[in-house]
Amino acid sequence: MRNQLLKELTPRWILFLIESFFLVFAFWSAIYLSNRLSISLSTLWLYKYAFVVNAVIGITGMVIFHTFSGIVRFSGIRDITRVVSFALFQLVSWLIITSISASTGLFEYIRLELLLINCFLVTFLFTGFRIFVREVFQISGNFHKGKQQKRRIMIYGAADIGLATKKALEIDQDTKMQIIGFIDDSISKQGKSLDGLKIYSPELAFRKLMAHHRVDEMILAVHNLPSERKERLFEFCSSRGVKVTIIPPLQEWINGIFRINQLKELTIESLLERDEISIDNISAKRTYHEAVMLVTGAAGSIGSEICRQLLNYPVVQLVLLDQAESALHDLKLELEGMNKQVDICVEVASVRDKYRIESIFDRYRPNFVFHAAAYKHVPIMEYFPSESVLTNVKGTKIVADAALKFDVQKFIMVSTDKAVNPTNIMGACKRVAEMYIQSLSDRSSSTEFITTRFGNVLGSNGSVVPLFKKQILQGGPVTVTHPDVTRYFMTIPEACRLVLEASVMGHGGDIFVFDMGKPVKIIDLARKMIRLAGYTPGKDMEIKFTGLRPGEKMYEELFKESEKLLATHHPLIMKAKKIGINQEWLENEINELVEAALQHKQQRIRHQIKNLLPEYQEHVLEA
Repeated sequence: MRNQLLKELTPRWILFLIESFFLVFAFWSAIYLSNRLSISLSTLWLYKYAFVVNAVIGITGMVIFHTFSGIVRFSGIRDITRVVSFALFQLVSWLIITSISASTGLFEYIRLELLLINCFLVTFLFTGFRIFVREVFQISGNFHKGKQQKRRIMIYGAADIGLATKKALEIDQDTKMQIIGFIDDSISKQGKSLDGLKIYSPELAFRKLMAHHRVDEMILAVHNLPSERKERLFEFCSSRGVKVTIIPPLQEWINGIFRINQLKELTIESLLERDEISIDNISAKRTYHEAVMLVTGAAGSIGSEICRQLLNYPVVQLVLLDQAESALHDLKLELEGMNKQVDICVEVASVRDKYRIESIFDRYRPNFVFHAAAYKHVPIMEYFPSESVLTNVKGTKIVADAALKFDVQKFIMVSTDKAVNPTNIMGACKRVAEMYIQSLSDRSSSTEFITTRFGNVLGSNGSVVPLFKKQILQGGPVTVTHPDVTRYFMTIPEACRLVLEASVMGHGGDIFVFDMGKPVKIIDLARKMIRLAGYTPGKDMEIKFTGLRPGEKMYEELFKESEKLLATHHPLIMKAKKIGINQEWLENEINELVEAALQHKQQRIRHQIKNLLPEYQEHVLEA
C-alpha cells in the first residue's frame, strides 16, 4: 500500500518536468562554463535558437530512450545506461546539426567544448538525481525498519544470486530484515567484502558468527549446493532455532528479477534431492517429434508430472486417460495453460475394460504409451488382493496387448522396487506385470516394451511425507512403523525424468533401475520434517512406533540377485539383465490368476501368485 501511494505521488509527468529542467540548466551551464565563467545577456541572446534546438533534441531523446519511464528509487545499471545513451544521442545530434549548418553560421557559437561540457552535465545531473532519490528512500526505509524488530539474516552464497538477494531485501521497504553478511565456501572470497558486507567462512568462523550475531534466518542463495552439504547446514541451523529459506531457480524469477516474496522455506524434497537426471534434449526432441502420447493414470502424481514434462517436447497430441474425471478436468486446464500448441484430449476410462481401451487406441493411434495406472498402497491391497490383480496385472496386460495390436512404437511401464522379492500383493502384482511386459518384447518386432523401476516418490499421493506433514500440523504424534525401517526416495520430477529417459534410450525387454543412492531411515526423515516445522523431535513433537503394517518390508531392494545390472550411457541409470520366460506358461498362469481375481478368491490368488513367483513371501493377515 505504501509503495503504491508513493508511486501515485510521483507520476511520469513530474519526472519529465524535472528532467526537462535539468536539460535547460545543463545547456545554460555549459554555455557559461565554455565562456570562461562570464556571460552577458547580449551574449546569451546569441544562443536563443540553440536553446530551442537543444530542447527539441533533448525531448526527442528522452522519449526515444524512455529516461522518465522508470521508477527512480529502483534505478540500476540499465537506467544509467539509458541516461548515458541519451547524452551521447544529444551530443551526436548537435554534431550533425552544426556540421550541416556550418556554411550558414547559424550555430557558429556552438563549439565542441560546449557540447562536451553539456554531455557531461546531462549525464551527471540525470544520474545524480537517481542516486540521490534511491539513497533517500534507502535511508528512509532503514529508519522505518529501525523502529521495528528486525530479523537478522545471513546469505549463504557470495555470487550473483547472493547479491541479487541482498538487493531484493534492501529494495523491499516492508521487510523487517537486517543483513549481517555473506557466507561462502570459496577460500578466495572469504575475508573480503561484497557490496559493503563481509564474506565469512562456513566452517569454524561460521559457528562463532552465528552465536555472536544471533542470526534468525539463513538464506541459501546457491543452486548447486550438494545435498549432503545442505543437510549438514540444515541440521546445524535447525538445532539453533535458525530458519532456513532458499532462493527459487532462475527460471522462476519474475522477468529475470528476484522478488523477496519468492523466498521458499527449505523442504524435505530439497534436502533429499540428488544430482538431477538430465535428458539428451536433441535425442528426445527427435524421438518425440510430432508424436502422439498416451498416458494412463494421467491424473495421478507420476502420470500428471509425465504429462507436464512431455509438453516441453514437440509432441502433437497428448491423451490423458484415467478414471478420476475431476482430477482429469483440472489437469487438462492446467496443461492447456502451459502449452496451447499441443492437442490435449481426455479419456475417462478404466484400464480393466479391454474394449474401451482398444477403442481409444484405435481412435488416437498413439506412438508412445506411458502406463502409470496402478493401485500402489501396500497395506490396503493386502486386504483387497483381487482389486490389485485386476488393475495391476489384468489392466497392464490389456493396455500392453492393445499397444502390441495397434503397433505402438514404445510402451513404457512404471514399476516399483516393491516388485523385487515381494512380500506383499501389490509388489507381487507389479512383478507379474513386469514379467508379462518382458515376455511381449520377444513376440513383437515393431513395439518396444520397457519397464522403469524406482523407489518411493516424495510428495506423491499417499506417501509418507504428506502423512507426516498432516500429523505435524495436528500437533503429533508422528507415527513411524519401526525405528530401523529404511526406504529409497526420489522426487516426482526425478521419477518422471527417469521414465522419459527410458522411453528415449530403452529397447524391448529393458528394465531400468535408478541409482537412488543410500536408503533413508524413516525415523531420520520424520525427525528432519519435525525440525523443518520448527519443533524439536521427542521434546515438542512425539514420534510413536506402530509396528510394520501388513506386507511391509524392513528395507526395500531395487533388483534381485538373479538380475545382473548393466551400465547405460547415463551414470545414474542401470539396466537389469533380461531373464528368459516361458511365454506359454506365463500366459496360462496369468489367466488363472485373473480368473481367481474375478471370482474374488483370496487364497487362490495368493496360491497362484506363489506359482508365478517362488520368491513371494506370503504375509498372513491377522483375523
